[in-house]
Amino acid sequence: MKTVHGSMVLLVGLALLGTGGFSPAWAASDYPNRPVEMVVTFSPGGGADIASRAYKDFAAKHFGQPILSIFKLGAGGATGTAYVAQSKPDGYTTVVMSTSSLVTTPLVKKVGYTMEDFTPICNFSTLPLVWAVKDDSPYKTMPDFIRAAKAKKMKYASYGALTQGNICTEALAKTAGVQFIHIPYDGGAKAMAAVMGGHADIAVAAGATGMAGPGKLRILATGGKGRVETFSDVPTLKESGYPVYGNACYSLWAPKGTPKEIVNKLFEAFKKAAEENGKEIGEILRGLEHAFQFMAPEETLKLYQEDYAFQREWIEAMGKLAK
Repeated sequence: MKTVHGSMVLLVGLALLGTGGFSPAWAASDYPNRPVEMVVTFSPGGGADIASRAYKDFAAKHFGQPILSIFKLGAGGATGTAYVAQSKPDGYTTVVMSTSSLVTTPLVKKVGYTMEDFTPICNFSTLPLVWAVKDDSPYKTMPDFIRAAKAKKMKYASYGALTQGNICTEALAKTAGVQFIHIPYDGGAKAMAAVMGGHADIAVAAGATGMAGPGKLRILATGGKGRVETFSDVPTLKESGYPVYGNACYSLWAPKGTPKEIVNKLFEAFKKAAEENGKEIGEILRGLEHAFQFMAPEETLKLYQEDYAFQREWIEAMGKLAK
């Protein structure tokens, strides 16, 4: 009977493996034994692609397996994010998150996932929101602009309705006691171009999209909690007297339930890349206005939770919270 029972256990085990049965402990000890998919939910050349691509080949050398960028686009990042939320938590499917896809979108739309459906691995970079006017504008600082806005209703261009830029600018208006007219555009570059063309008084975008400088745009403020290297001479909104926060963050996450041992292996590979190849990574990121800001899982989670609390408060005040 012992022999029969042992054979049955073996057969059941083989059947589970053959039908996709998943054992976290076994998977963690064998991990990684094949390439890892890093799902990018926005277009090639965008912030998420740039941030992850700056790291991935360096990390793969420490990881022992290729790390492949897989693009799954649509619904403002929600399509690819929902796909990963429903994927097996075995460490072979990860997703490059942005504040937009993980914080803003689930607050304003029913997308089938929340932050609770994911486990953070690391943060790659941050790209602060910036508020910019034409370089020949009479407004030299954000307080200058706000004083003018109390006498005349200003138009602001953003990269879309119910984006982080829209939400933060409405928070700025409320905090400063003014009202703006919102003109949404399809992307930050178009919003900045609208200001250069005289169609709006100020624009908000994630980064200056290469349009800051003499004869172009002047950045009045950034949305980070502190100044960033890419715009070190520009004060934050908080420094200017307005407690409003807005950063586009790019980070790597795995589905909820991914074993801690697997998360640690992924984190360690990217950590070594940041430590050993930080100069090269930083140069890539700075060339595209990103700030090199590598963070551990706990720090990454805290960063997103703080942003979630801020955005939820203001989205609710706008009456736009998803129900």
